Amino acid sequence: MSQAGGSASKAMFKSLDDGVTFTVQYNPKEFRVEKSLTWEEAKTQGQSTNPIQFQKGAPMTASFDLIFDTTADTPPKNVQQVWVDALLALTNADVKPAQGEPEELKKQRPRSLLFTWGTFSMKCVIESVNVTYLMFASTGEAVRARCSVKLKEWQTATFAGSGSSSTWDSAKIKLVDVKGGQTVSQVASANGSDMRTVAAANGITDPLSDLTGQVLSIPASAASSAVSAAAKAVTSGNASSAGKAAASAAQSSATSAVTGAASKAATDALKKLF
Repeated sequence: MSQAGGSASKAMFKSLDDGVTFTVQYNPKEFRVEKSLTWEEAKTQGQSTNPIQFQKGAPMTASFDLIFDTTADTPPKNVQQVWVDALLALTNADVKPAQGEPEELKKQRPRSLLFTWGTFSMKCVIESVNVTYLMFASTGEAVRARCSVKLKEWQTATFAGSGSSSTWDSAKIKLVDVKGGQTVSQVASANGSDMRTVAAANGITDPLSDLTGQVLSIPASAASSAVSAAAKAVTSGNASSAGKAAASAAQSSATSAVTGAASKAATDALKKLF
């Protein structure tokens, strides 16, 4: 569903779940960011002024209008099919919870996104898209549209379990511009990850494909997945003694991993289980 908008300086949405990207056709003319806080007045009686106490902060929101226009195409194409539908597809609830969310949350949700424009970036979800069609061809097809988009800062929720509360932190994502001549393996190695992790995160099926100029998502810690897999293998009743030993070694190596080399060692140890 990747949409090419041309210049790399254009605003872009990148899915943190499957690497799908959407680049706008034209940058917005205005860009609004809002961060609200809740303060409560003290319930003190008989005073002309009362102190206030901080209660909570709301997620940051951003809103802007995007214009899509196909009048320059020959013949003019349906702007809904070419642009609007691709934007609206980011709101489809077709992603299973990931990013460290609670396992008991089984319902699907729309993609979590990284919105970037110049030096501004925001980890978010789309809260609303309001589409207005502004111009139509003689055939009746829409050729110009204005989409009013509202984004909300995205964080995984706090959940209660076993008598205590814990916060599930989302997996950190690093974005890397692929330079000419680099393979998936080289990009992964240079960023402390492995080829399979990077390929899976970006939906890459051909490790030799030319990715020059693309932006790839690099999970901040390739070892974290190895820790989880190794922990399950260590406690599995079906694993052999040798398998458990290899998994235990992988878990230990992955837990202490702070470099790509340590992460690779953990991954190699895990391979002995299969």
